[in-house]
Amino acid sequence: MNIDSKLLNLLKANQAEFALEALKKPHKSDAFEYGFRVGMVAGYEASINVLLNLLDEERNNDDDL
Repeated sequence: MNIDSKLLNLLKANQAEFALEALKKPHKSDAFEYGFRVGMVAGYEASINVLLNLLDEERNNDDDL
């Protein structure tokens, strides 16, 4: 398994772990806490998308310049 796959799997696992923990142990039910949790999951998703886009660009990059 290469470093790209390991990083992607780690990000996805951390995202799932955080989301599951947030569902298992609800803290305060105020808007800030909800926003924090949604933002964390969205941040993981954004990181995953950045990584996938970077890998896609690297694969499709023309080095013939």
